[in-house]
Amino acid sequence: MGWLVIGYVLFAGLLLGLAALWWAASRWLRQRRVRLDSGSGLSDDDLIERVAEAVRQRAEHRRNVSALRHQCGIPIERLAADLRRLRRIIAADAARSAAHQLGNRLAYDRLLIQCCEMLGIVHELDRETGGHDRDIERLRVEAELERAGLILSTGYGRAA
Repeated sequence: MGWLVIGYVLFAGLLLGLAALWWAASRWLRQRRVRLDSGSGLSDDDLIERVAEAVRQRAEHRRNVSALRHQCGIPIERLAADLRRLRRIIAADAARSAAHQLGNRLAYDRLLIQCCEMLGIVHELDRETGGHDRDIERLRVEAELERAGLILSTGYGRAA
């Protein structure tokens, strides 16, 4: 009989403790809601939308940082530096053999294609064209890459 009374007393104490906790939490929430409503002028739906947007932005930021940490392939900065180097070589290779000039231009085209694929730019450099059509496509692609933020030249027509 003594254990039964102790059990009832403990159970009653537990219920009183939970009731006190419930009362304190509800009071705190009411005070918090009054401060939020009076301080920001936002409704509950606006506040929820704001928090959800912040959570979405944070998740996107985490994904972007993770993608930067786990990059595959050659960094775009290195490709841009190689493009600038090859532009200088192509501008000064008039005295070289035709095979050497063709090799330089093919390497330059290959780098342009890689940059276009990384930045999602449409190109026609992988088609079997030559002459002026190929040169025009190179100029168009270079302009698109510069518009996307890749620095290929330091001035008007001068290679970096």
